[in-house]
Amino acid sequence: MRVLVIAAHPDDETVFCGGTIAKYAAEGHEVVILLTTRGEGGEAGDPPLCPQDELGWWREREARAAGAALGATAVRFLPFCDPLGREEDLHHIDATLEEFSAAIAEVMAALRPDVVITHGSNGEYGHPQHIFTHQAVFAALRRLAPWQPREVLTWGAAYPNPEKPRHINRDDPADLVLDVTPWLERKIAALEAHRTQHGLFLRNNPGKTLADVPGRLESFRRWSLEQASQEASC
Repeated sequence: MRVLVIAAHPDDETVFCGGTIAKYAAEGHEVVILLTTRGEGGEAGDPPLCPQDELGWWREREARAAGAALGATAVRFLPFCDPLGREEDLHHIDATLEEFSAAIAEVMAALRPDVVITHGSNGEYGHPQHIFTHQAVFAALRRLAPWQPREVLTWGAAYPNPEKPRHINRDDPADLVLDVTPWLERKIAALEAHRTQHGLFLRNNPGKTLADVPGRLESFRRWSLEQASQEASC
């Protein structure tokens, strides 16, 4: 089985879906991670590990190391640039939905994955590029109809008393909540690979060490093909 994980930035694949990626890989499935940007507009570390204009190169290396830690078969990137921004002033890429979805559809058409996993409809904590990626993935699915993967999942789905409330998409009820504790060591190793983001991780998780940051529960909404088509047309 082939699984395609589509994320907005390097580290999203680990934070939201790392345990699930490791689970699929351990079961012998092929997992391809597609990152829509190289995270060029994010943080370069605290203190910085590189100049801002080299951050994309650094984060690509980090993403490949994280993918290897999780057992992914490949890590691929789209040629879009992450806009410079801080947490209070974030933006999505400078592209139309048609351009963005066409680029995703091209990769999907080549890989023909059995399972597609991506961001939830609220962009987890409302990040514009997370939301835009969600919209573009479903628009890409519509482009490729009548072909569809067997399963479409979005992470951060809502369930009672969530472990990581900040990561929950309030409009996506959970169909699946996985305890990824058996694969937690791989998830921690992947998180460690994203060195430029360690300051951000710890700032968002005060009082914790890096090993305490990864969630042990990963939740998903399972979309029917009809729901996916409706979402793409919104």
